[in-house]
Amino acid sequence: MDKIKQFDWSGSTNPKTEGEFFPPDKLDRAKYASFLTNLLASEGFDESRSFDSCKRNYVLNLNAEWGAGKTYFLKRWSQDLKSDYPVVYVDAWKQDYSDDPFLTVISSIISQLGIQAEFEIKVPKSAVSMFKAVAPAIAQGVVKKVLNTDFDEICNLLADDDLSDEEGGDPNTKQSTTDFSLAAKALAENLIKEHEAKSKSIEVIKSKLSIWVNKFEEQNGIQLPIFIFIDELDRCRPSYAVEMLETIKHIFDVKGIVFVVATDTEQLQHTIKAIYGQGFSAQMYLGRFFNSRYSLKRPALNDFLTVHTDVTKYDPAYLKSREVRILPVTDTPEIALKNISIVLDAFQISARTAIQITDRIAAIISNLNSGNKVDILVLAILFCLLEKDYALYADVINGTFDKKEQNNKGESRSVDLVEFIKRKMSNVYLERDLTYNFKTNIEFKDLHLNHRGYSENHYLISLSKFMDSIFSKIFSEGANTALSAFLSYGREEQSSPLEKAVTSLRRHNPSNDKQDITAKLLIQYMYLRDGFSEITPENYGDFVELSSPLEHMGES
Repeated sequence: MDKIKQFDWSGSTNPKTEGEFFPPDKLDRAKYASFLTNLLASEGFDESRSFDSCKRNYVLNLNAEWGAGKTYFLKRWSQDLKSDYPVVYVDAWKQDYSDDPFLTVISSIISQLGIQAEFEIKVPKSAVSMFKAVAPAIAQGVVKKVLNTDFDEICNLLADDDLSDEEGGDPNTKQSTTDFSLAAKALAENLIKEHEAKSKSIEVIKSKLSIWVNKFEEQNGIQLPIFIFIDELDRCRPSYAVEMLETIKHIFDVKGIVFVVATDTEQLQHTIKAIYGQGFSAQMYLGRFFNSRYSLKRPALNDFLTVHTDVTKYDPAYLKSREVRILPVTDTPEIALKNISIVLDAFQISARTAIQITDRIAAIISNLNSGNKVDILVLAILFCLLEKDYALYADVINGTFDKKEQNNKGESRSVDLVEFIKRKMSNVYLERDLTYNFKTNIEFKDLHLNHRGYSENHYLISLSKFMDSIFSKIFSEGANTALSAFLSYGREEQSSPLEKAVTSLRRHNPSNDKQDITAKLLIQYMYLRDGFSEITPENYGDFVELSSPLEHMGES
């Protein structure tokens, strides 16, 4: 095996020279393709092994949850491999209408390897035609050919026979047992012939595959093994998925060929149980087919969402054109999605649900009327609660949260809503910083604030502090009122909340003080000044109710 170059997917591909367009790899997956190429190449063909064992058959299960980018990964990987190896890519889901996994794979092999080979790639027509599986439809055809009657008619004859015995039917209208026995014998003989023909065709096809492997070994500029990628198997009909695995295991187990079968393995196990029953050990069953499993880790949601989400709705230019406002204020849609991803990661939201939530928030933004506004972090938290704990979500929206627990002295105390929600969140992500891009010299120029030390107007607040200082004010202090008393600062009781906010900002931001202004105070001030405090829990509940039926149905 020659050493494989390291793949570089940092840029997009040119379809004119590379066959297909692929955008840059934002999930940093090229390193996994490089590692697996070296592994599989050595497993499939290694001249340092003895002559009899230098070629091997190998089947890898590439496991990744929905949305982890399996299809992009497999397609780009297979495209890059073609410069060094014979490669076949099969989208099992797009071809499961054929009812015959063997024909799906062998036709893909013939058509795709035929382009890459300098020799003829063909299978005898007789071998392919003989291979037809003895499925019920085929069995019916055999019956009709032999007995000149339908398979269903024979089944009905047997059923009529049973009924006539029980109900006293007319024996003169009944097919005789002798007639049926002759029919069954003829059917069995022909099914045996079909099975023998199938076995013979398998051997012919295996022999052809071995010949192609040897010819590719001799072809200049090409290395072994042959790579065959099977994608989207977990999306196929359960019976087809199982038959595909059986086909790979028993028909294409040819030395010098390696298979990469991409699945969401957990979903595939559900598929197998749909065939064999819930008590069936799907994990042990899959162990029969794969030599090893390689699991792509869950992608970082920050990168993942920029790939799978329409970022337009979070773009400041789009918001300005629509005359709508959102918090946090950000310079780019990528920062907005990064903020949302921190919330989603804190609740350990799956990749599929992450897309759904960001799509729903985008739908809410697109439905805002001119002059309207919303805090997308509040929406993200509510959507996470909706997914994780509907009863808690309902209590938050309706203002009915009322839980008590005993302290270490055995005394009963009320549990704070935000404290309770935080228990359901990851402590690591609770301490992650959310980013606000406040241009204080423009947005708060009337306050004459000192903003030293904040590079590019980036103001940071941890998710935990956001929960305490913003989210709690909306939902903990009266679920049916707006933020009428957002801040407790100010010396005069008659001061309005906005006046108190201004006083607090200036008191915490003297021009001769090294301490700079905090993001928390700016957010609270903007909430009051710009009307975000007027968005009630009922408003947020309406937003969630209208958009939550929207479900992402896109490609993995």
